[in-house]
Amino acid sequence: MTELVSFQPTKKLFIDILTRDITIRDCILELLDNAVDSYTRNEIDEKREIRLNFDKNELSIFDNCGGIDKKKLQEEVFRFGTKDFLNNVPTIGLYGIGLKRSIFKLGELIVFETDDGKDYCKLEIDVNDWLKKKDEEGNDIWDIELTETSTTRLIIGQKPYTKIKVKNLRYETKETFIPKFETDLKETVKIYYSRYIQKDKIDFFVNNEKQRGFEIKVKTSDDFKPVRVEDEHEGIKITIFCWLDLKEDMKRKEKEPGRQGWNVFMNERLVIFDDTSEDTGWTGERAFLPKFHSLYNDFMGVVFLNTNDPSKLPINTSKNGFNKEGKVYHHLLNLMVKVARPFIDFLSDKYDKQKEKIDEKIDELLKDISKDREEEKGIIETSIDDSKTEYQSTFTPPEIVTRPVIPQTRISFYKPKRQVDIMKKVLGVRTNWEVGEKTFDYFWESEGLDEKE
Repeated sequence: MTELVSFQPTKKLFIDILTRDITIRDCILELLDNAVDSYTRNEIDEKREIRLNFDKNELSIFDNCGGIDKKKLQEEVFRFGTKDFLNNVPTIGLYGIGLKRSIFKLGELIVFETDDGKDYCKLEIDVNDWLKKKDEEGNDIWDIELTETSTTRLIIGQKPYTKIKVKNLRYETKETFIPKFETDLKETVKIYYSRYIQKDKIDFFVNNEKQRGFEIKVKTSDDFKPVRVEDEHEGIKITIFCWLDLKEDMKRKEKEPGRQGWNVFMNERLVIFDDTSEDTGWTGERAFLPKFHSLYNDFMGVVFLNTNDPSKLPINTSKNGFNKEGKVYHHLLNLMVKVARPFIDFLSDKYDKQKEKIDEKIDELLKDISKDREEEKGIIETSIDDSKTEYQSTFTPPEIVTRPVIPQTRISFYKPKRQVDIMKKVLGVRTNWEVGEKTFDYFWESEGLDEKE
């Protein structure tokens, strides 16, 4: 008789391992991702909605993104590890653990309802009771019976849906749900799902507040044309956009989403956001980009990675950063550095002789921006999805025209604020330095000082 040695894990150990290294924030994003993946899998082409509500008593998430097939619910959804994640659609779910570890991390009582237009199913999970259930031989019982099932209960006009309620919240969940967490989560939803919001595919509500997305705008002009590069590697379509985000003055305006460094979308989720770390090449090593410095604030890079096989995406299991160990990541990083290098060289002060000419050219362009806008010329903002935008395959800096350098000096003085504000209105300017510059020019011209030189 063959004698066996058990390798079967206990349910408690399995749950402890699953939930240990995931944050409450990432648990919620996992649940939202499942809803978004349902939208994609069901090939929906009309607007749907996802509603997330939470307080210290309960968390609920509702979506009308197609519901879940009864057989799939029974055999796959709550299985620890999916049988087949190669579903040939551009989702981001992968290993079949996101839903389970999220609900087990958040609370101890879960009510799961879904109606796909054919069947209605309800499943109630009391985690503590489930952990205790064993067979006659003392082995863990993993399966749970459906609490209720019937033919569809959808009424006319109602969309197939899934609703999850998590009650008896764990201590760490309750302690996390403070006003600042809610504010930060809303900002995360706005950023992470910006493509779905901006393309008017899905409305996201957090505690009944609709989240407004943002759109990354490409800057282009006759002198500074953006770059677009396409590539394919290991079944992933890679599209890289880069441009210079020139502003009206050399000081960065109030921080806006998607306005610095690299932004990387993976199957339409903004996973890497405003990144200026070593993860996106800012290592300071010769083969990569220099350490990030304010000198490079004007550089913008956006990457889109799209694939019907999410197992190929260079994403970590928490879906909030790169998996840096695979070949795809290293190929992508080298391509990003190659595309960005001409921009960084242009902005860099590495070459002293060239720097003086570059600064001179940028100053000239920036001074002309307001005039160009009045004449509907100069710098233009376009949607990153606008097919009419003209791109280069590599960045070519404008030709620098050398001009004689006129020695400059600074004039600084104080005047009553009330008088300065009146001068701004009279001169039609916004800043104090413009008041000084305009009044200096006015005096110079009225006295005819050019003729007296």
